[in-house]
Amino acid sequence: MLGFTDGPGQWAFDRGALAGQPGLIGVVISASSNPPHPLSGDALASAVHLQLARSMPGLPAARWSKVITEKFATFACTPGLVRPATRTRAAGVFLAGDHVASDYPATLEGAVRSGQNAARCVADYLGEYLTERPADRCRQC
Repeated sequence: MLGFTDGPGQWAFDRGALAGQPGLIGVVISASSNPPHPLSGDALASAVHLQLARSMPGLPAARWSKVITEKFATFACTPGLVRPATRTRAAGVFLAGDHVASDYPATLEGAVRSGQNAARCVADYLGEYLTERPADRCRQC
């Protein structure tokens, strides 16, 4: 995962590691402007490739690209917003999703990691419930 402060993209993810396709990179452009980013289609893909190339010298030309626009993809993460933890005050109730506190931004990847963490928390909870041992494996519970 790479985070950017310049250019159209804010986050880049190595999607090839998940999909078994070396070189497959997913880039998130989130709330870059209002209205949506002035570039579109091929122009936006080219701008993102240039941005990636600045951070990854020797990056080959893209063989293909796909721009997906989702106007409601992320929640409004405003300054001072406290994201909820995975573990709640209610016994056996856990939260998961891109809005839950984690080390990732509010993206699909963040939601997946949150779901994995919630599953670990549930497993720990069930282990604690069944064996009365402290939960020690889940993160950010």
